[in-house]
Amino acid sequence: MIGHQYRGSWPQGNHGPPHQRGRQVSQEQILERIHGNLYSIVGEAVDDVKVEEDKWSRTEIVKRIVGYIYKAAKTPDLMHKPWQEISKTIVHHGMGSYVSACSEKPWFYQLALGNAFTSAVWELVQASARGRPQVHFQDVQDFVVREFEQHLDKSLLTKAVWDATMLTFKDRDIQPKIFKAVHNTYQPALDELLADTRPIDDARKVETFTRRWMETSMQRAWSALESAEQVLSTGQVIRLFQNLIAPFGEGHEYTCIPSMLVDQIGRPPRNWKFLRTAVSKMFEEWHAAQTAPQPSKRRKKGGGGGGEEPEEAEEQEATRDEEEEVPAEEENPPEEEELGDFAAENGTNGAKEEVLEEEDAELKDPWETLEPEDAELEDLDVKDGEDLNGAGGEALPEENGHPECTSAGDCLGAPSDGLVRHMIEGEDGDVYCEACWHSFMFHNPDLEGLWEDGDQAGQRYEAPPGDP
Repeated sequence: MIGHQYRGSWPQGNHGPPHQRGRQVSQEQILERIHGNLYSIVGEAVDDVKVEEDKWSRTEIVKRIVGYIYKAAKTPDLMHKPWQEISKTIVHHGMGSYVSACSEKPWFYQLALGNAFTSAVWELVQASARGRPQVHFQDVQDFVVREFEQHLDKSLLTKAVWDATMLTFKDRDIQPKIFKAVHNTYQPALDELLADTRPIDDARKVETFTRRWMETSMQRAWSALESAEQVLSTGQVIRLFQNLIAPFGEGHEYTCIPSMLVDQIGRPPRNWKFLRTAVSKMFEEWHAAQTAPQPSKRRKKGGGGGGEEPEEAEEQEATRDEEEEVPAEEENPPEEEELGDFAAENGTNGAKEEVLEEEDAELKDPWETLEPEDAELEDLDVKDGEDLNGAGGEALPEENGHPECTSAGDCLGAPSDGLVRHMIEGEDGDVYCEACWHSFMFHNPDLEGLWEDGDQAGQRYEAPPGDP
């Protein structure tokens, strides 16, 4: 999780945990109470972060956030569902709107909304039980805050993967495909690691996860890209995973490596030597698989006879003799023995990982870094005249975002981009450039937007074919 600081303390006033009520109230009364409580709780939370906002007033921030949570609380038939489902529904819908509208705000990850969501959930839980809920308030609060923090974690991971992708690849046609491949393989790679019960130390777990994430994501990206060999060079893949390790810079503690793996040992450095080794091995294995001879298929008689054609009998007899002389394992794609010391030192796909002896593990630095001269070659910074897509040539022109995009300094686009207006319940929201809006839709495909300018002005924005 991002941190327990998002729980906050229950604000003082008349909007704390309500006492159990013995009388039944109407849905309108419940919603009215939710709305009033939200204004008080959200208002106090906003007071802690309002100094970081230079565009919206305090009133505007409170109004927007209350609207997101209140709309979620109005979901039909909520009061007839179990309290866990009430909690998940309100947090899911409320956070969907909050993330899409506010994720680029500097205070987004600091605003403590756990108690605001808890307040709305608790009112509905009490109403569903006619004032006698079968669950304690503290249990509800713990559950809701945990759901809220998980949504923040997912949002931060999405932003980090997107930022890392943009830092590495400047071609806007490439960025969405790389992002999708990397983002969608993160959880499967983690699940696969957690299913492995072998006793290995945390550093080796990080290596195993990183290697698997790298292999599966780059396989997907290779299939999705045209001229993939010109995009996914060894250097570019190394840069990408360097940026995933430190998506917000070397000085920022956040990493896309799962926190459960690095809580005790810290995240790897950006110039982690393992990345070069793993990427080189991955490309070697790909090349070996592509160049491996394919076993020949014996032709059968036509007409369903099932027998071999007489004129090929001698040829196939010779083939059988050759097969008898070739060890069975050599008929498969190249494995560890064909990669020599390189594979023996670093392991191979699907091969059992070496477990360090306890005394060796204590002496070994978990994050072996590149030598300074090697690290310099893989520096994140773009050198003069270098194209980050690995093709060389002229330096890419610097772009400063779209002047009318709400993302302002964090804008992903350029002045030439079209504009899209966010629509919230049929009402006009903020305006974003096409590049920023496209990135938002990766996280929340249910967003609604209308083209603000250009030939399609007034028409609904539709994600390009193939995007989620």
